[in-house]
Amino acid sequence: MRVRMIAGAVALAALILAVGASAKPPGSDAASTVALQWNANAVAAVRAATTTNQLPPNATSRFLYQTEGVLYMSYVQAAVYDAATKIGHRYVPYHHFSVGGGNASIEAAVIAAAYNTLVGYLGHTSTLDGQYAASIAALPDDKNTVRGIAVGEAAAADIQALRANDGRNAASPSPNVGTPTNPVQAGVWVWPPAPSLQIDQTPWVAVMQPFMLESTSQFRAPHPPDLTSAQYATDLNETKAAGSNLPAMDPRRDTAWFWNANAINQLNRTLQDFAMQNDMDLLDTVRLLAMGNMVPTDAGMACFDSKYTYRFWRPITAIRNADIDGNPATTADTTWSPLPTTPNHPEYPSQHGCVTSALAQVLAHAVGSDQINATVWGATAANQTGLATSRTFANVTDLDAELVNARVWIGFHFRNSVIVGENLGTSVANWELQRNFLPTNGEDS
Repeated sequence: MRVRMIAGAVALAALILAVGASAKPPGSDAASTVALQWNANAVAAVRAATTTNQLPPNATSRFLYQTEGVLYMSYVQAAVYDAATKIGHRYVPYHHFSVGGGNASIEAAVIAAAYNTLVGYLGHTSTLDGQYAASIAALPDDKNTVRGIAVGEAAAADIQALRANDGRNAASPSPNVGTPTNPVQAGVWVWPPAPSLQIDQTPWVAVMQPFMLESTSQFRAPHPPDLTSAQYATDLNETKAAGSNLPAMDPRRDTAWFWNANAINQLNRTLQDFAMQNDMDLLDTVRLLAMGNMVPTDAGMACFDSKYTYRFWRPITAIRNADIDGNPATTADTTWSPLPTTPNHPEYPSQHGCVTSALAQVLAHAVGSDQINATVWGATAANQTGLATSRTFANVTDLDAELVNARVWIGFHFRNSVIVGENLGTSVANWELQRNFLPTNGEDS
């Protein structure tokens, strides 16, 4: 599956190059292709990267989790955005750094910023080195290109210095928070049954330094519903009727699988398509890619703060142990399961709800309307984490509503948890977009 996903990212990169060669978006002079290409390169590099942080049992390395992957994409797009705004002056940079941007190639700066950030965090690979050499070779061999490279290198170094002590890969603040209890405690999250990874996924995300929020707890979700409440019973019974209990040909299964696509690929492919669809030039494309990764990443951090604050049990545990929740309207089903394996972090609120609702707000902000007409690529039952099919959402409301259903129908969440996650992600996005990525007065940034 991973090989197919990486191959898909490479194919997408080739497609973007072909689009740039054959059709120039109005007003962009095809320059935005450079930003799209290096976003696709970054996706492929992040998906291929491995880490030794917080390994599951008997593992020597692991691939990056989805939340981690979007974090690394944010490092890249922050550097690219700062490099481009240093030269283009259209928008206020994320972080000011000292280097002259006069008479510098924005394309060269974008390439150098993306490449050097990826190398700084993930190390050199023959693929990345080759992509960089080819991209620079395609630019004019002149002083403007040299100056652009210098700006990009400086932007990458600045982001790495700025984020050097941001809490990434820190020791778990709550060791063994997911350790199974015997017997299971009502409402308390434990590691899902095998074949889950049997570890608590990246709890350091909950306490690390956000990109723009004041803290990860700034928009902490309210306490989940009481186990004895009518709402909890309604939510549990709805999820219990879904998951593996959905009939084989039920169209709800298609929706559930669609939103099971890897978020790193799904989010960035949505941004790539949205930039091309709206004929964005290089600076607007760079801004969209930065907003579209950094804002959802902060929403994801805020979501993990709530997750590890409440440590609420997943449906697979709640439904199988409903006889201990104290609610007469629920009954246990010891054989119930979701469609795929349950993710290895607490249930409340939904991470997908937080991240995807933040993305939807970014798209609306970029075009100044909730009528986003956005194409999103997703998975199928035959390709359970890949980008195998697409759906178009006319507005933010339609996208958010489908996601709520999808996370219930797949069996990962209770309905209220996804709604709360979307409210959290929307709050994060609205707060951050009012304060960041703003137009500038044209002065040197």
